[in-house]
Amino acid sequence: MRGNGDGWVRADDGRSFWGVYGAAGLLLRHRPDTGPSRFLLAQRAAWVHRGHGQWAIPGGARDRHESAWDAALREFDEEIGRLPDGLVRVGDFVDDALPGRWSYTTCCADVAEAPAYHRTLSVENDAADWFTVADLARVPLFGPVAVALPHLLALFDEPTPR
Repeated sequence: MRGNGDGWVRADDGRSFWGVYGAAGLLLRHRPDTGPSRFLLAQRAAWVHRGHGQWAIPGGARDRHESAWDAALREFDEEIGRLPDGLVRVGDFVDDALPGRWSYTTCCADVAEAPAYHRTLSVENDAADWFTVADLARVPLFGPVAVALPHLLALFDEPTPR
């Protein structure tokens, strides 16, 4: 279903950003009883804007009267499916790529369970999976996610991958 925030914002330098009112996504962390924390990412389909099969945070365009949190939850439901149990918001990171015109807010949350998603509900993603911090250093991350990763991990009080 097309939202009222769907559309492109074009920067003066030619860059394009999806989401007339900005965009938001949801980064989930699960901390098992034993072993390292895991983070849920989605593998972008090759056909989407700057896709190329890289791993990213599930998210998308915000609608006009939608908070970043509400947009992130809606996008997760549309792209991945049911949210895991025990959702606790940790904080947000805002990438203000075009100050006053466009930003991407990553909403970060802990969850009590880590369901196996593997496939997604959206044609925008080919897969979804959980990764440790060490894994994040080895998988091909979507450029903006790679840049934001140290800030996101700091919100979770997790070490940056080497």
